[in-house]
Amino acid sequence: MASRKPEMIKDLSQELGEFIKSKSSTFACGGSIPVTHSSDSDRPSVGTIALRWDSPNSTNGISKLVFPIDNSKHGGNITKLIADCQPASFGYKGESVLDDTYRKATKMDRSDFSVDFCPYELGIIDTIAQMLLPNAGNHVGAQGVKAELYKLNIYGAPSGFFKAHVDTPRSETQFGSLVVSLPCQYVGGQLIVRHAGQSVVFDWGVPSGLDSKNVSWAAFYSDCEHEVSEVTEGHRITLTYNLYYVPGVGDLAGNSPVMDVTTLALYHKINAALGESTFMTKGGYLGVGCQHAYAHSTPKGISSLPGVLKGSDMAVYSVFKALGLDVTIRPVLQLDESGDGCSLVISVNEDHLDEDFIGHSLSELVITERGGNGDCPGQLILNEFGGSWMSVNWLTYPVHDEYNLAHATYGNEPGVNYFYSRAALIVKVPSAGER
Repeated sequence: MASRKPEMIKDLSQELGEFIKSKSSTFACGGSIPVTHSSDSDRPSVGTIALRWDSPNSTNGISKLVFPIDNSKHGGNITKLIADCQPASFGYKGESVLDDTYRKATKMDRSDFSVDFCPYELGIIDTIAQMLLPNAGNHVGAQGVKAELYKLNIYGAPSGFFKAHVDTPRSETQFGSLVVSLPCQYVGGQLIVRHAGQSVVFDWGVPSGLDSKNVSWAAFYSDCEHEVSEVTEGHRITLTYNLYYVPGVGDLAGNSPVMDVTTLALYHKINAALGESTFMTKGGYLGVGCQHAYAHSTPKGISSLPGVLKGSDMAVYSVFKALGLDVTIRPVLQLDESGDGCSLVISVNEDHLDEDFIGHSLSELVITERGGNGDCPGQLILNEFGGSWMSVNWLTYPVHDEYNLAHATYGNEPGVNYFYSRAALIVKVPSAGER
């Protein structure tokens, strides 16, 4: 594959490429869902959320709190909820430890409360499955996620917090956590998630006097360090879910309204690169090879893309789309290799030594007999495939082969020569002056 990385973009291209291939590009994601009584919008929404819990001091043994809540109107109910909670511990060397110099919060176990909020119905779990699961580890057949409600936590003013820590998975199939912030008024309490030198901050606070109109969420891997900064006003009330591997499917790339793309560390990396005047000053094309395999030369596979992109591929596609750039999935023809032991090699004109032959769009297997009864210039065969020579700045090279072009020969030495293509995201980048 041709390599074209002028010095002015080499360092940034290499940094972006390494970041895309690493787990760091998709270690956390999140978003928000509006609380509304209307269902007219195409975007998912949620109505009021009722929390019920066992309350020993209540006349009937059960108390209730409805979100969104206003501190000035529902302060008494919040106080009752806090009174019915217990101090929150944390795990240390296999033991549960209470230490309010490290964690100052209260909790309620799932057996003591119920809540009419379902992350499955809102598409949150499907989004997590497609974004985080592919890079979470080697679990064959695991394409979906089970979210198990774990606890309710309250961090209240003054000084509710949780210092930086790493969770201990509760089983070998747990790969992460989901935190859902219920709509209430508070200041501070940012969730800060870190991995491999990168960090993402989820700031969901809404001061008193302003309406808390959203349910916010964040999901991240179990090996990520994270902390909750000090709550200085109000109460931060969250639901925590443990995330486990299960079989499942997804079709959400570029079409997940419950996820905020700006919560991805990759978004900020790419946005910063595009802001550099020395990065692709004159514009051009960026190439990001798909890191996961797709049946990109079959009818079903073609129709399913880009929806079934996963992991870093989904992140890259979503980020470039969010930044307003033209991004397409296209086949990159492999001209230096042939399948099934065939020896046909299409020689590349010296004018194209630093270029790649890239299809105009994904296509099914193309079969051609052009020149099959004798010599035929390679370009005529390529014309049958449909594409053009392109100068591409590759951040990562595509790696997964699919048969995409077959050239039949007949006469004294009949046979069929196969050529592979590899799927890649091709991004058209404007010049620095137009960005």
